[in-house]
Amino acid sequence: MSDHIRYKGRFIKKKVLDKKIKIKNALQKKRKGNDLSTNSSEPNLYEGNRVVNLKFLGEKLKCVKCFEVLCLNNIVHEQHLGLNSILKVKCEKCDTLSIVPTSKTHSTAGNKSKHCDINTGVVLGAVHAGYGCSGLNKILACANIPTISPQLFKRYEREVGPAIEKAAKESCKRAAKEERQLVNENIDKLCDLL
Repeated sequence: MSDHIRYKGRFIKKKVLDKKIKIKNALQKKRKGNDLSTNSSEPNLYEGNRVVNLKFLGEKLKCVKCFEVLCLNNIVHEQHLGLNSILKVKCEKCDTLSIVPTSKTHSTAGNKSKHCDINTGVVLGAVHAGYGCSGLNKILACANIPTISPQLFKRYEREVGPAIEKAAKESCKRAAKEERQLVNENIDKLCDLL
Protein backbone atom coordinates (compact mmCIF):
# COMPACT_ATOMS: atom_id res chain seq x y z
CA MET A 1 0.00 0.00 0.00
CA SER A 2 2.98 2.28 -0.39
CA ASP A 3 1.65 3.79 -3.64
CA HIS A 4 -1.68 4.68 -1.93
CA ILE A 5 -2.28 8.02 -0.23
CA ARG A 6 -5.25 9.35 1.71
CA TYR A 7 -7.51 11.75 -0.26
CA LYS A 8 -10.89 13.02 1.06
CA GLY A 9 -11.05 10.30 3.69
CA ARG A 10 -10.25 7.43 1.32
CA PHE A 11 -7.15 5.70 0.09
CA ILE A 12 -6.31 6.33 -3.54
CA LYS A 13 -3.38 5.55 -5.80
CA LYS A 14 -0.99 8.42 -6.40
CA LYS A 15 -1.35 8.02 -10.19
CA VAL A 16 -5.15 8.38 -9.93
CA LEU A 17 -4.83 11.45 -7.71
CA ASP A 18 -2.36 13.03 -10.13
CA LYS A 19 -4.82 12.49 -12.99
CA LYS A 20 -7.66 14.05 -10.97
CA ILE A 21 -5.55 17.10 -10.15
CA LYS A 22 -4.48 17.43 -13.79
CA ILE A 23 -8.11 17.29 -14.99
CA LYS A 24 -9.19 19.78 -12.32
CA ASN A 25 -6.46 22.24 -13.37
CA ALA A 26 -7.36 21.85 -17.05
CA LEU A 27 -11.04 22.55 -16.31
CA GLN A 28 -10.11 25.64 -14.31
CA LYS A 29 -7.97 26.94 -17.18
CA LYS A 30 -10.80 26.26 -19.63
CA ARG A 31 -13.28 28.16 -17.44
CA LYS A 32 -10.91 31.11 -17.18
CA GLY A 33 -10.50 31.05 -20.96
CA ASN A 34 -14.28 31.06 -21.43
CA ASP A 35 -14.67 34.01 -19.05
CA LEU A 36 -12.17 35.99 -21.10
CA SER A 37 -13.84 35.10 -24.40
CA THR A 38 -17.27 36.38 -23.27
CA ASN A 39 -15.82 39.83 -22.67
CA SER A 40 -14.28 40.07 -26.11
CA SER A 41 -16.03 42.00 -28.86
CA GLU A 42 -16.21 39.28 -31.50
CA PRO A 43 -18.95 39.88 -34.09
CA ASN A 44 -20.59 36.39 -33.77
CA LEU A 45 -20.28 36.09 -30.00
CA TYR A 46 -23.66 34.42 -29.46
CA GLU A 47 -24.54 31.90 -32.11
CA GLY A 48 -27.53 29.63 -32.37
CA ASN A 49 -31.26 30.14 -32.18
CA ARG A 50 -33.27 31.53 -29.29
CA VAL A 51 -36.96 31.36 -28.39
CA VAL A 52 -38.13 34.91 -27.71
CA ASN A 53 -41.39 36.75 -27.17
CA LEU A 54 -40.92 39.45 -29.81
CA LYS A 55 -43.47 41.91 -28.40
CA PHE A 56 -42.04 41.58 -24.87
CA LEU A 57 -38.44 41.85 -26.13
CA GLY A 58 -39.34 44.94 -28.15
CA GLU A 59 -40.81 46.62 -25.07
CA LYS A 60 -37.78 45.79 -22.89
CA LEU A 61 -35.13 46.71 -25.47
CA LYS A 62 -34.72 50.26 -24.16
CA CYS A 63 -31.92 51.84 -22.14
CA VAL A 64 -32.73 52.15 -18.45
CA LYS A 65 -30.99 55.55 -18.26
CA CYS A 66 -31.67 57.48 -21.49
CA PHE A 67 -34.57 55.33 -22.85
CA GLU A 68 -32.79 54.99 -26.22
CA VAL A 69 -33.66 51.87 -28.26
CA LEU A 70 -30.92 49.25 -27.78
CA CYS A 71 -29.24 47.29 -30.55
CA LEU A 72 -28.77 43.51 -30.21
CA ASN A 73 -25.31 43.86 -31.77
CA ASN A 74 -24.23 45.44 -28.47
CA ILE A 75 -24.87 42.38 -26.28
CA VAL A 76 -22.11 42.16 -23.70
CA HIS A 77 -23.28 39.04 -21.83
CA GLU A 78 -26.01 36.42 -22.06
CA GLN A 79 -27.26 34.23 -19.22
CA HIS A 80 -29.44 31.22 -20.01
CA LEU A 81 -32.29 30.23 -17.72
CA GLY A 82 -33.55 27.28 -19.72
CA LEU A 83 -35.01 28.73 -22.91
CA ASN A 84 -35.22 32.23 -21.45
CA SER A 85 -32.17 34.44 -21.83
CA ILE A 86 -31.16 37.45 -19.79
CA LEU A 87 -29.20 39.81 -22.00
CA LYS A 88 -26.89 42.59 -20.86
CA VAL A 89 -26.94 45.17 -23.64
CA LYS A 90 -24.73 48.26 -23.77
CA CYS A 91 -26.36 51.52 -24.86
CA GLU A 92 -24.58 53.23 -27.77
CA LYS A 93 -25.55 56.68 -26.51
CA CYS A 94 -24.72 56.61 -22.77
CA ASP A 95 -22.70 53.35 -22.39
CA THR A 96 -25.11 52.07 -19.70
CA LEU A 97 -25.67 48.32 -19.36
CA SER A 98 -29.35 47.36 -19.44
CA ILE A 99 -30.71 43.96 -18.47
CA VAL A 100 -33.15 42.65 -21.09
CA PRO A 101 -35.11 39.38 -20.60
CA THR A 102 -36.38 37.55 -23.68
CA SER A 103 -39.52 36.09 -22.08
CA LYS A 104 -42.17 36.97 -19.51
CA THR A 105 -42.08 35.54 -16.00
CA HIS A 106 -44.76 34.57 -13.50
CA SER A 107 -44.84 33.89 -9.77
CA THR A 108 -45.44 30.36 -8.59
CA ALA A 109 -47.97 29.61 -5.88
CA GLY A 110 -45.87 27.34 -3.69
CA ASN A 111 -42.54 29.09 -3.25
CA LYS A 112 -43.23 32.60 -4.54
CA SER A 113 -40.29 32.44 -6.96
CA LYS A 114 -40.28 33.74 -10.52
CA HIS A 115 -40.59 31.18 -13.32
CA CYS A 116 -40.26 31.88 -17.04
CA ASP A 117 -43.39 31.38 -19.15
CA ILE A 118 -41.49 29.73 -22.01
CA ASN A 119 -39.88 27.14 -19.73
CA THR A 120 -43.21 26.31 -18.09
CA GLY A 121 -44.87 25.90 -21.50
CA VAL A 122 -42.10 23.73 -22.94
CA VAL A 123 -41.91 21.46 -19.88
CA LEU A 124 -45.71 21.12 -19.87
CA GLY A 125 -45.60 20.18 -23.56
CA ALA A 126 -42.81 17.68 -23.00
CA VAL A 127 -44.66 16.02 -20.12
CA HIS A 128 -47.91 16.01 -22.09
CA ALA A 129 -46.16 14.41 -25.08
CA GLY A 130 -44.51 11.80 -22.86
CA TYR A 131 -40.97 13.11 -23.23
CA GLY A 132 -38.54 13.67 -20.41
CA CYS A 133 -35.70 16.11 -20.16
CA SER A 134 -33.37 14.15 -22.44
CA GLY A 135 -36.03 13.84 -25.17
CA LEU A 136 -36.74 17.56 -25.01
CA ASN A 137 -33.02 18.38 -25.10
CA LYS A 138 -32.56 16.24 -28.22
CA ILE A 139 -35.21 18.31 -30.00
CA LEU A 140 -33.69 21.58 -28.79
CA ALA A 141 -30.18 20.51 -29.82
CA CYS A 142 -31.38 19.66 -33.33
CA ALA A 143 -32.90 23.14 -33.56
CA ASN A 144 -29.63 24.72 -32.28
CA ILE A 145 -31.43 26.13 -29.22
CA PRO A 146 -29.78 26.11 -25.76
CA THR A 147 -30.88 23.07 -23.78
CA ILE A 148 -32.50 22.78 -20.34
CA SER A 149 -30.63 21.24 -17.42
CA PRO A 150 -32.26 18.24 -15.70
CA GLN A 151 -32.48 20.22 -12.43
CA LEU A 152 -34.34 23.10 -14.12
CA PHE A 153 -36.63 20.64 -15.92
CA LYS A 154 -37.47 19.00 -12.58
CA ARG A 155 -38.21 22.38 -10.97
CA TYR A 156 -40.69 23.25 -13.72
CA GLU A 157 -42.08 19.72 -13.69
CA ARG A 158 -42.95 20.22 -10.01
CA GLU A 159 -44.85 23.36 -11.02
CA VAL A 160 -46.90 21.79 -13.84
CA GLY A 161 -47.39 18.39 -12.16
CA PRO A 162 -50.21 19.45 -9.79
CA ALA A 163 -52.03 21.22 -12.65
CA ILE A 164 -51.84 18.07 -14.78
CA GLU A 165 -53.13 15.94 -11.90
CA LYS A 166 -56.00 18.36 -11.26
CA ALA A 167 -57.00 18.33 -14.93
CA ALA A 168 -56.86 14.51 -15.01
CA LYS A 169 -59.06 14.21 -11.90
CA GLU A 170 -61.62 16.65 -13.34
CA SER A 171 -61.63 14.71 -16.61
CA CYS A 172 -62.25 11.43 -14.76
CA LYS A 173 -65.10 13.02 -12.77
CA ARG A 174 -66.71 14.33 -15.99
CA ALA A 175 -66.38 10.92 -17.65
CA ALA A 176 -67.92 9.15 -14.63
CA LYS A 177 -70.79 11.66 -14.52
CA GLU A 178 -71.42 11.21 -18.24
CA GLU A 179 -71.33 7.40 -17.87
CA ARG A 180 -73.78 7.54 -14.96
CA GLN A 181 -76.12 9.79 -16.96
CA LEU A 182 -76.04 7.46 -19.98
CA VAL A 183 -76.76 4.42 -17.80
CA ASN A 184 -79.68 6.20 -16.13
CA GLU A 185 -81.11 7.26 -19.51
CA ASN A 186 -80.78 3.78 -21.03
CA ILE A 187 -81.55 1.59 -17.98
CA ASP A 188 -84.58 0.00 -19.62
CA LYS A 189 -82.63 -0.95 -22.75
CA LEU A 190 -79.80 -2.38 -20.64
CA CYS A 191 -82.22 -4.47 -18.56
CA ASP A 192 -83.81 -5.91 -21.73
CA LEU A 193 -80.38 -6.84 -23.13
CA LEU A 194 -79.33 -8.60 -19.94
